[in-house]
Amino acid sequence: SEMCIRDRSKDKWSREHLRYFIAARDDDLKEEIWDKEFKLAFDAWSDVTPLTFEQVESKDEFDIIISVGWKRRESFGKSGGILAWAQMPQTRNFDGILLSKFDTAENWILPDSEEDGMILRSVACHEIGHLLGLGHSDDKGALMYPYINNALKPMDDDIKRIQRLYGKQE
Repeated sequence: SEMCIRDRSKDKWSREHLRYFIAARDDDLKEEIWDKEFKLAFDAWSDVTPLTFEQVESKDEFDIIISVGWKRRESFGKSGGILAWAQMPQTRNFDGILLSKFDTAENWILPDSEEDGMILRSVACHEIGHLLGLGHSDDKGALMYPYINNALKPMDDDIKRIQRLYGKQE
């Protein structure tokens, strides 16, 4: 049963330069490391599209807010449940502000960590895919597959789908 009547796969931003503001971070990782992992996650999408991303401060204008949550009403609260979520553009020429939140109940780690936890860059990269307009993929190897596979960047299926929306990198 299809919940959504219209085809959401064409909803996207109206411009190619997007600004993001990190409103809150989990203290599993130092602030500069958290920010660097998000920069790498955004860069992974810039590498395969004409899109560019810039981290800005709260006093600036921004398009995307990245934050953390821990409350049940945000669908968070226990490790291994919902890791993060992101809003998606709602129109074909979206020009509003979207939010993505990450669960503080998770232990966020770096890709090469020996610790148990969730790789922040992998989940961030997946959520950015949603922020850009991509739904989940059926391809088990895809970054946009709904279950963790630790992909650190868009894979073949993701690249095909994002380029359908925004075109290839110039």
